[in-house]
Amino acid sequence: MQKQPTPDFAVRVLNYHLDGYGHVNNARYLEFLEAARWHFFEHYQLLGSLRQAQLVVARADIRYRRAAKLDEILNIRSRLQSVQSRQIILTQQVAEQAAGSICATAEITLVPTNADGKMCRLPDALHTLLTHLLETS
Repeated sequence: MQKQPTPDFAVRVLNYHLDGYGHVNNARYLEFLEAARWHFFEHYQLLGSLRQAQLVVARADIRYRRAAKLDEILNIRSRLQSVQSRQIILTQQVAEQAAGSICATAEITLVPTNADGKMCRLPDALHTLLTHLLETS
């Protein structure tokens, strides 16, 4: 597992990301945040372990602060906030690259599920890896 800081995930705002008001549609932020989470987990080489846990989003709390517009580049920073036996909480921040102004912040709760789609405990090995990552980042 790498110990260097997670690089931000960048996305350029394209015309199909916009709503009728000319700014990023709120539903698109969910897609941006999801892509940034995969980037985060891939950076720490956790994708194989995550597939065993079948993590799903149980809660997404998004606070919109500034409208993102066409051709802006958004940087999304993801950080582990909490690792428990039955949930992982990440915080994510979306900022416009040029000025650094915050467009949105999010707290995402992920829970592991079994083959039947029911919530279960994180596999011990994954819990250990995530706890170590939380402590060293």
